[in-house]
Amino acid sequence: MKKRKDWVRKSLKRKRKAKDRGIVDSMMVMHLFFKELPTWIEEMENTRHPSYITYQQMDLFYMGLLKNLCNIKTMTAMEEQFNEQNCIEILRMLSGNQSLEEMPHKDTLNYYLERLS
Repeated sequence: MKKRKDWVRKSLKRKRKAKDRGIVDSMMVMHLFFKELPTWIEEMENTRHPSYITYQQMDLFYMGLLKNLCNIKTMTAMEEQFNEQNCIEILRMLSGNQSLEEMPHKDTLNYYLERLS
């Protein structure tokens, strides 16, 4: 058992969490070094049938990237953890799709990734 002096206080946890900008910092670095990434993604061939497309390629790309940045191991875990309004807002901000109302389903992401050249 930890000694009392080694315990992490709630106030210290709040301070650490306030400093944690992992996703924001990661996106800033990505935009710094890969400014053309959105253009590259939009130039990729989209093999999905146009009548079935609900989500843009950017939505699906950033959802997969967020899954990996958050160290989520499975698609099911991703779907459970990302089923929150703030996650939808983050994805909307990153992808630029202001009409995004729901996170894409894990099967949608898998289908897209399987057909990506």
